[in-house]
Amino acid sequence: MEQFIVVFTKKRNIGLTAIPYHASYSENNPISLIEHVTPTHISKNEDRYNDAEKEIVIILSRISEHALFKKFGGKQIATLKEFFDVLPTLPRFESTIKPFIEKIVYDLIRAIAGTSVPCYYKDDTFSNLYESDRLTIPSEPAQPDFNFEIKEENLHYSFKIRQKSNTGGDDKLFSPTGQPIEFICTSPAVLKIRHTLYYFENIDQKKLNPFLTKTTIIVPRQQVRTYMKTFVSNCIRNYNITAKGFTINNSEQTPKVQLIMSYDLNHMPALALHFKYEEASFLADRGASVFVKLEESASLFHFKKIKRRYDDEKKVMAQLQTWGLEQIGEALFRPKEAHDMTDEAMVTSTIVQWLSQHESKLNSIDYSFEANNQNEKLYVGRHSLEIDTSETNDWFEIRARVQIGDFTIPFVKFRRNLLDNDPEFILPNGQIFMLPPEWFTRFSELFNYAKAEQNALRLPRSHFQIIEQVKYGVSNIKNKETGIHFPETTLPEGLNATLRPYQKEGYAWMNFLLKNHLGGILADDMGLGKTLQTITLLLNIYAKSETARDSEPAPVEQLSLFEAPSPAKFNKTNQPASIIVMPTSLIHNWQNEIQKFAPSIKTYLYTGSNRLKTKDIGKILRHYHVVLTSYGVLRNDIEYLKNYHFHHVILDESQYIKNPGSKIYTAVNSLESSHRLVLTGTPIENSLTDLWAQLNFVNKGLLGTLAFFKRYFIQPITRQQDETKEEKLQKLIQPFILRRTKEHVAKDLPPIMEQVIHCDMTDEQNQFYEKEKSGVRNSLAHIFESKSPKQSSIIALQALSTLRQIANHPAMVDPNYTGSSGKFEQMLDALQSIVAENHSVLIFSSFVKDLDLIEKELIQKKLPYAKLTGATRERQKVIEEFNQNAAIFLISLKAGGVGLNLTKADYVFMLNPWWNPAAEAQAINRAHRIGQDKNVFVYRFISTGTIEEKIARLQQNKSRLADTFVHTNNPLNDLSKDEIMALLG
Repeated sequence: MEQFIVVFTKKRNIGLTAIPYHASYSENNPISLIEHVTPTHISKNEDRYNDAEKEIVIILSRISEHALFKKFGGKQIATLKEFFDVLPTLPRFESTIKPFIEKIVYDLIRAIAGTSVPCYYKDDTFSNLYESDRLTIPSEPAQPDFNFEIKEENLHYSFKIRQKSNTGGDDKLFSPTGQPIEFICTSPAVLKIRHTLYYFENIDQKKLNPFLTKTTIIVPRQQVRTYMKTFVSNCIRNYNITAKGFTINNSEQTPKVQLIMSYDLNHMPALALHFKYEEASFLADRGASVFVKLEESASLFHFKKIKRRYDDEKKVMAQLQTWGLEQIGEALFRPKEAHDMTDEAMVTSTIVQWLSQHESKLNSIDYSFEANNQNEKLYVGRHSLEIDTSETNDWFEIRARVQIGDFTIPFVKFRRNLLDNDPEFILPNGQIFMLPPEWFTRFSELFNYAKAEQNALRLPRSHFQIIEQVKYGVSNIKNKETGIHFPETTLPEGLNATLRPYQKEGYAWMNFLLKNHLGGILADDMGLGKTLQTITLLLNIYAKSETARDSEPAPVEQLSLFEAPSPAKFNKTNQPASIIVMPTSLIHNWQNEIQKFAPSIKTYLYTGSNRLKTKDIGKILRHYHVVLTSYGVLRNDIEYLKNYHFHHVILDESQYIKNPGSKIYTAVNSLESSHRLVLTGTPIENSLTDLWAQLNFVNKGLLGTLAFFKRYFIQPITRQQDETKEEKLQKLIQPFILRRTKEHVAKDLPPIMEQVIHCDMTDEQNQFYEKEKSGVRNSLAHIFESKSPKQSSIIALQALSTLRQIANHPAMVDPNYTGSSGKFEQMLDALQSIVAENHSVLIFSSFVKDLDLIEKELIQKKLPYAKLTGATRERQKVIEEFNQNAAIFLISLKAGGVGLNLTKADYVFMLNPWWNPAAEAQAINRAHRIGQDKNVFVYRFISTGTIEEKIARLQQNKSRLADTFVHTNNPLNDLSKDEIMALLG
């Protein structure tokens, strides 16, 4: 019969070790050792072994010959044989190697104890192994049993071994004196007596050696005091003893809790948890379980033995954790709120705040707090904050006081601490009050935007979110929904349109802004009806007081100094007129939309060379509801228009004012009005400055000054990817920007599919491109050394544009070029297939020359087309030609950016990536907008190995800003020299 066994034996130069074997038994014959069991056997036939056998093999594999050689052989010993020959002479043998082997053997014995694995002891003087060599290993460790007695001023003590019975019978108690003892391990001690292994947990061989030959040890009286302080005290602490002639008082006192300000390994503040038992103090999770103190009186010895109440300590630790502390080390704790903090002062503040908030709970567990020397001046008492607020049409006024002990301090005194992120405030008595961390999230925004006047603060009404946070705290408002929902508003009478649900929501949002004297940005995707929602708002403003006889369609007028409106055409709402500013190309679109959807609105076109120019323009404009003008006219005539106080100033395509230093921006900000609103599909084209410019126009001061905005938001967000600042900015702007993408109203739109087609250049095209690229690199390197950054950027972009043209077709740069273009050929092939299948396509290019080349091919192939560029004068005629007669529409990217509705097309070709993908998105929206009933397929053609691929990557890398804040795209913002040169790599 084959069986798994363990054999203890001695090996040359190692000493005692153990080996697992497969063995076979036969009656009256020696045990046959078949093979040494290794981890390989287990991996090949795992089901053959039980868990105990697997554990034993793994333990013993650590002291196999090869394992010892690998661990201790070193580079100087080449072979296994050489290692074992010199092993006993190695410097580390006694100090390291032998204790390592003993520890593994001890672990083995503990693993075998209580199992049914047969164990044997093979004497090295015998060649065979018999059943009579079998060992017994008790399931429980042996216990030392000391007996101390002071007799005739001497100390007598004896030692016995107590072994618990495996069968539940009486303990076995015997003296080791005179026994045939062989030590298997020295620390902890394991000894073999006949066929039984006795193993201890916490006593070593040295303490047992004296009792191998003596039953009692006598300590003379002159050494008794020393023995009592050391050996006897340690025995009382660690073992069960019997004492005569002196006393041992056992104490099981409930521990007191001590929290001591300390530091972790990273020198960050923390609370060290201690438990105090009378005179003894223990660090939590550390130290002995028993404290022994010796006292003498009249030559008598008295021991006090304090046993730690681990169950009580664990309950306290668990309670502290339920109150918000987390364990960060063996006995170190910090509030959970400080988990990710890296500022030492802020962590200290969080700890002090936690102590103050939980003072009554801590007192219930008999707690005390101690500061270290560095924090001895900390104020850890209670404080309270009282806030009073009032409001006017334009401001919130805030008065607040902080009570700290006996001191009452105006809250404005903490302004510098909150702005500098410094929690340490010196009280009049020299103590340090740590500002609660919650104050920095609750009030720091307040001081960024509020004005201090004596002991009060004034905050503009546009910051109503901040006042909510100031009044109620972050924790009380953080669970509110982030989206603001507005009550449904009744649509005005006279509206000739049915608004979709999201358009009604937009109208309700604009009414909310109107009633609260706030401005906003309607930033819906192109084609979702921003114009219609705005017209609905204007109709609601101007239709309420009009009489029935004035509800008939009103003509659009353009007055001069020599003509006044007839009384029947007057604006009778007692509301001033509103002005809508837009690109020139959209004037007639707005005019038509107003007449179509709200014919009762009286409209005045402030355009053309015959427009009225007078500083007394209000006498005319007050008779109309809406004034339509362009950005160019406004810029030129601002000296006249700024003299009238409008009801609303509305900017369409408001990205026109993205540059705060431009004349257009200065002009629109010079307009006087009660309300402001802007419309755009691309609130961010180049940078967050675009966002600041538009929001500062509609709600002046909302985002602070431009310098503050750059320092506080732009730099942390763009350079450090500061998510906290992103969240703050999102929260600030969220009520004032309403944006719905096509995905939000997907049920009203067909799906859109986009695909990038990578085109290889032809050989002659590639040669042309590489030659030009080499020249561009050399010239740019010189330019960056000799020109200013601004001049360099302009020249660089011109040079890069040349490469972009070559990537499309070299003939755009060199009219004498006779070769072909890979992209051009691939595009024509796809185009012919699409037209043959009766589809319509929009072809967008950044270059008119590109469209000219395509036009020549279409003429040659006799394919009907329409073409729209910046030079086109009769735009509507060209659009109608496409809608009625052609399947192909060639459009320059800039000319097709706004004002087009081309839902006939269901394919869109983007021939070259543009620096700003927002322009591409607008181009795609020409086909993919409301009214489209077909799927729209977008193909982006990119020449591989060219600057176009770099631009595409640049778009992806730099589009994050706008996507984060208003879900649009902006890939290019102030290219650096390195970025420009990287495009040519």
